[in-house]
Amino acid sequence: MIVSYSRNFIFIKTKKTAGSTVEAVLAASCSKDDIVTFPSVKYVGLGTDLTFTAPDDEERPGERIRKEREKRRDGGFYSHMPADEAYPKIDPAFWSSATKLTVERHPYEKAVSQAYFRISTKNRFQKEFPAFLDDVVRRGEYAGFPRWSIDGKVVIDEFIRQENLKADLDRVGALLGISIPALLPQFKSKSRIDHRPASEILNDAQKLIVYEHCREEFDILGYER
Repeated sequence: MIVSYSRNFIFIKTKKTAGSTVEAVLAASCSKDDIVTFPSVKYVGLGTDLTFTAPDDEERPGERIRKEREKRRDGGFYSHMPADEAYPKIDPAFWSSATKLTVERHPYEKAVSQAYFRISTKNRFQKEFPAFLDDVVRRGEYAGFPRWSIDGKVVIDEFIRQENLKADLDRVGALLGISIPALLPQFKSKSRIDHRPASEILNDAQKLIVYEHCREEFDILGYER
């Protein structure tokens, strides 16, 4: 999550949507007084020449590392903090004036990506993946709407879509006066082995469950079932 007083924006981070990439790029424009809950990535350079480096655990964090990371707090803010938790901690005038951003992705893709990421962090075998995927699908923790809504109402001004990442970041960068690097960093992107579209990986029953968990995202963002 980012609360940037210097650039007048709030970034709500979702899961398995290239959120770490977006957060790192936006964080490079922030001042020391802004709140940035992304301490493990270092960025070097200026403007479109930015380069990013990340420690090994960023690619395959273990359970201990994940728990330690979740303990890191910056004034009560944390990485995947939903809007309804962040709102009471932010000055109402700033909340109203700030551009509120998030990044989203087709719910099918989020579910499959989360399953591959989690199975890799637990050192499970590929042969176990079908059952693992089914469990992830049923849990519905990939749903984004609960993170970027308050009392059932959308609070986001600008959606960045993973499917159109560079163009959307360029658009948002121009809006906020932020230089976007020509090459975007990639984090946690090596765990997925099957690169077919998620619609070809999920069965019909799983697609229905994903839809039920993410009905608002399908409706608001126009994703096809």
